[in-house]
Amino acid sequence: MNEQRKSEKKEDNLVKVKKTVDKNTQKKIKNSQDLLVDELKIKLKDVEDKLLRSLADNDNLRKRHDKEIEDNSKYAIKNLSYSLLNVADNLERALKSIPNNETGGSDNNVIKNLVIGIKAVEKELIDSLEKHGVSKFESVNQKFNPEIHQAVSKVHNEKQDGVIVEEMQKGFKIGERLLRPAMVVVSMGPETKK
Repeated sequence: MNEQRKSEKKEDNLVKVKKTVDKNTQKKIKNSQDLLVDELKIKLKDVEDKLLRSLADNDNLRKRHDKEIEDNSKYAIKNLSYSLLNVADNLERALKSIPNNETGGSDNNVIKNLVIGIKAVEKELIDSLEKHGVSKFESVNQKFNPEIHQAVSKVHNEKQDGVIVEEMQKGFKIGERLLRPAMVVVSMGPETKK
């Protein structure tokens, strides 16, 4: 019986050892599983962050592309418009070259009709440009702005320093962008006597 007890004790000890080993193994497995879950959570968070950044970059790229397409279509006529400004300048010069007090019978009627025709062509040209977003801006009596004005000369004038007194060539914008700066004469203020 003694042997039987010894055998039973050994079995009990083996069972206890087995249970202890099983518990240790289970703890190790659980710890390794927890570590794996934590590692996967970190990787998932990184992947989510990268995905969100990629989506934001893609959205920004799309917006930039849409803006470029809009600008390209809006400013596509820039070169043609710039070329036509010389035509508008020449029509304006032609009108200014005709004296206002022109007399002379039948010639006077011809000149009047010529002036009317030139004015009509000039107006049609300016209207066509404006229809496509090209507009002229006024400069006389405005403060000189180097972003939209090109100073040709400075003169003493009764107007304060920095005010535009004469416009040599009209300035034009296409949308909000400058197409051609206005060529202007700027006041230096009244001449001081020494």
